Amino acid sequence: MLHPLALRNRRDCLKDDRQRVDNWLRTVPAQFTACIRREHNKLLFSEEFRHDGDARRAANLHVQDRRDHFKEIGGRLNLAASDDELCTAAKQAVQHVESIQRLHRSADFESLLDRLADYLRERDVFFYDDEAAPEGCTRLPQPEKRGVTHETLFKRLVDEGFWRKVLRRAVARKVEAEAIRCGFVNQRAGLYVSDDTLLRVRAQRCRNRALLESLVAFNELGDEFTLAELSDLSVSNPNNRRAELMTRIAGFETIARSLEHAALFLTVTCPSRFHAFRKLGKGKVVANTKYCGSTPRQAQQYLSGLYACIRAELHRRNISPYGFRIAEPHHDACPHWHLLLFVPQDQAADMIAVFRDYSTREDRDELAGGDEPRFKCVEIDWSLGTAAGYVAKYVCKNIDGRKSDGESIGINFDGVDTATAAERVLAWASVWGIRQFQQVGIAPVTIWRELRRISNNEGIEIGSDIISRAAEAADAGEWAEFVKVLGGTGLKLADLPIRLGRETGRTNRYGEDVGVRILGVVDADDGVFVKSRIHKWTVDFAPDRERSEPWTRVNNYTAAQRGGTTRVPPPVAMRRGGDKSRPSTVAVHEQRAGGVT
Repeated sequence: MLHPLALRNRRDCLKDDRQRVDNWLRTVPAQFTACIRREHNKLLFSEEFRHDGDARRAANLHVQDRRDHFKEIGGRLNLAASDDELCTAAKQAVQHVESIQRLHRSADFESLLDRLADYLRERDVFFYDDEAAPEGCTRLPQPEKRGVTHETLFKRLVDEGFWRKVLRRAVARKVEAEAIRCGFVNQRAGLYVSDDTLLRVRAQRCRNRALLESLVAFNELGDEFTLAELSDLSVSNPNNRRAELMTRIAGFETIARSLEHAALFLTVTCPSRFHAFRKLGKGKVVANTKYCGSTPRQAQQYLSGLYACIRAELHRRNISPYGFRIAEPHHDACPHWHLLLFVPQDQAADMIAVFRDYSTREDRDELAGGDEPRFKCVEIDWSLGTAAGYVAKYVCKNIDGRKSDGESIGINFDGVDTATAAERVLAWASVWGIRQFQQVGIAPVTIWRELRRISNNEGIEIGSDIISRAAEAADAGEWAEFVKVLGGTGLKLADLPIRLGRETGRTNRYGEDVGVRILGVVDADDGVFVKSRIHKWTVDFAPDRERSEPWTRVNNYTAAQRGGTTRVPPPVAMRRGGDKSRPSTVAVHEQRAGGVT
């Protein structure tokens, strides 16, 4: 125990150093500062130091070491920056790039980019062929592809929107990666994501919603809707997303039952080195000594590479499963995959063996007690229940944690209400750019959605029998019948009898090719084209806002929910007594929609 005189001296040191410590921690994200202060105080009042000056020096050096550590991982990025500060940094980046251009007026764009290379690297932006680029950074597209030139790349660098997206993503991922390493993400701290990241994503969604509510889409008939209203009609709405996913899964099951195929529920997990923490039971967690410092995005890439090897091996064995893949986080944010796959009965054992072999090859010494920590397979017994019922909870808890009636589905495996946990899951997927749901081995859902648009637009003549039959199945929400009309499971995209009709020649704000715009569907045999997007939509700010450059052909409004998608809302003339004045809106923000960007 410290002598009373030493205790008083060290308390004086704590008071004298408070302002100094505050200044050192200005560039450290807020969620880490409390922990660093506790460590500082612990060292300052430690009995290990006989002299008060030694204790003070050790405590202050520790704070400086932690500050320097965050500077090192952040580079020129201020990891403690608020969103407003990041927007200011985006403006400053544009000003710097423009100043380089003014300074070297005679230089071509390629030379200007070379001069900016170091500046870009310090802000997590790398050229497409830079081998030193870290995982999760922003890579500039390759010149001479899809209309990309050195001039269009330079136009990116003088766009504040580009820099806002880059800086938000870089700061969010670097801070969250450090939070995982420091123990802020696990069952005892922040489940799936740190609390600060959850608040950041929540604030971003509020800004996105405000922007959608401030923008109005109108067509040539005078129909008007805010983008928020249209978003609520799409699969962006959790109710619609859940309904459509369950419709498709139920359709998979109908197909499998009719063909007498086996239904397998597989779980594939990453090796121990991707996990920052281990559960000990009764809510206890402990740091994993094997953890390699990887991020969830790197773990997701490992799983994607593993699955690519499995698919290749299954192809060599002429095994073509179909179904769904769901990615969700462990308590410490490391992803794992659930796969609901259907396959002929005589191929089920071979497919299980392939999955087990590839999933357990790496770090095999960890699996002395069995393969279950890395791979698990459950064969669904049709006599005991449905595959859709088995997987429903996995779908719901990764969307909004609620049933179709809006009630929570209960407590999840981590002991948290699923409605609460779902928000954290969505934040996790947003920060790390992880696709949660993916369809396997069957016709793309985009064709299904376009056919439903056709069914919702009266007066459209369909001059193709197969498009007509597929549209009827889609309109009725019969996924199994839709797949049957298209030729069943296992078809390649090039072999589908119905394809998407696209408009080419579109360019983005930088003058680069941006692919195609979907206009309808095409009968692959006779070339009959059926247009699904019959209205021309323009998007503009509400009248009391500054006018923006219009968008055209916003997705044709879809219809009221049936079979997993939506139906047409009543026209504005009906909803608003024929008054075509646009609704009042909240203040406009310049943030883009779609989570942390």
